[in-house]
Amino acid sequence: MGGFQDASGAALDDLDVLRPVTGMSLSLSSRRVVPQHLRRAITHVMTERTPAHLSVPLDVQRAELDAEPRRLPESLLHPRTIDEQALQKLVTLLEDPDNRRIVVLAGPGVQQSGATDTLRAFVERFDVPVATTLSGKGTLPETHPLALGVFGYGGTRWAIDAIRSGDVDVLVVVGSGLSQRDTLQWDPAMLPSRALVQIDSRPAPISRTWPCDLAVVSNPAEVFQRLATVRDAPGLAAGRDARHALLQRVRAGGDARYRPEDTRSDAIPMHPARVVAELRAAFPDDAVLCVDSGAHRAWFAEYWNIRQPGTHFSLTNLGPMGGAIPLGIGAKLARPGQPMLIATGDGCLLMHGMELHTASRERIPVVVAVMNNRAYGNIWYRASKIGPGAERLTDIPGIDWVGFARSVGADGERVEQPGQIAAAVARGLAASGPYLIDLVIDKTYPTPAGVWRERQQEWEDND
Repeated sequence: MGGFQDASGAALDDLDVLRPVTGMSLSLSSRRVVPQHLRRAITHVMTERTPAHLSVPLDVQRAELDAEPRRLPESLLHPRTIDEQALQKLVTLLEDPDNRRIVVLAGPGVQQSGATDTLRAFVERFDVPVATTLSGKGTLPETHPLALGVFGYGGTRWAIDAIRSGDVDVLVVVGSGLSQRDTLQWDPAMLPSRALVQIDSRPAPISRTWPCDLAVVSNPAEVFQRLATVRDAPGLAAGRDARHALLQRVRAGGDARYRPEDTRSDAIPMHPARVVAELRAAFPDDAVLCVDSGAHRAWFAEYWNIRQPGTHFSLTNLGPMGGAIPLGIGAKLARPGQPMLIATGDGCLLMHGMELHTASRERIPVVVAVMNNRAYGNIWYRASKIGPGAERLTDIPGIDWVGFARSVGADGERVEQPGQIAAAVARGLAASGPYLIDLVIDKTYPTPAGVWRERQQEWEDND
């Protein structure tokens, strides 16, 4: 009847508003359905990996429940299903003596399904190189001798050269839908010479981009547990020399990073590569990194190596600006014993910087590294080619970010020279609440995504 902020079906129907941008949108119409709908929503989020929305009317909010909270069983959240027939075909394929040069491409589904340890056991037993997508970065520590690094946007030289070399017989894609950014604009040069295998707990991502030669719709953790412990695998063992040779050829081409010399730049304003290198050196191996959307994502993809699995989070597909700030707060609450770095930009802080107040109010100790180029960096790259009018619209002048942090109860400092970064990080890690480091960088250095840009131009011209 026109109640203030009415969100019922008779006015602004919140169920319909949120249904297109969630995987589930339900109303808790009675206190009696709260336990069932809550279980359903949590199960959906954990298994389908999409958001769920529950609308809780005021009378239900105030109601007393007679239900006891019960933890959902692990087998429901991470079902250990496996297709035995497909697994046997996979073993036969990998045992084929013509399929010696095998490479694994790991997406976020590996960590989401709890397959990190079993995948590592498999690749270490048979010396199989591993590349990851950007959202799967660090599935295998990037310091590991079998790690190739990231393939696709923000990719390393080793991963890109290996997968596009034409020398890969079998590419095993795990937990990735092979999106545009994870395939270098759907580059057919990444397809293997003999067989493309896709392993995923859900059928939807499989063959979405290219038809695969073998689909394994199974829990990746279970698949690699079986592969790591298979009793008789002479073909896989015999292929070690060929895989070692592939690794050696790739590494002979140069450093994994395309321009490692930039990490030693003394330029003022600071070079982003030097800033990321200094930050990486100042944080311990178990530090968790939450990266925001913008030019800084590419810099951190290239120059921040992940040393422990499960310590890299970035909303890489939709790329919402400012998303890393609430993401980092939540990750710190989930992992209170690990240092937390939120890598963001000045443009991102204009989007969701006020969440710093949440961290201050709750005394959540996160270090917020602001890659401050006084502009919307990625947009500036394109606008600068159009003209001064478009370029001016990307400017973010005159903001005191340390003053902003202090105004909401946090602390921080401004850093203009690379040699000051380590001490600033130390002060941030010692702080009892959020600590913002305003890092003044130069916006004019092109992001380390040259292969991506080349392939993008080729795709736009030809496709």
